[in-house]
Amino acid sequence: MLMYVYLAIVAFILLLVVVNMFRKRKNIFYQIDAALVMVTLILRLLLVK
Repeated sequence: MLMYVYLAIVAFILLLVVVNMFRKRKNIFYQIDAALVMVTLILRLLLVK
């Protein structure tokens, strides 16, 4: 049960990062940072260690 709560929190944070990445299109470095964060969150969501 606790794992599903963890996965829901990770999915929610991933959604916020994606929305924020497309909202701030002017700064390319911000998008690169957001993409790096997204990679780690996607791996956590897929339970890849």
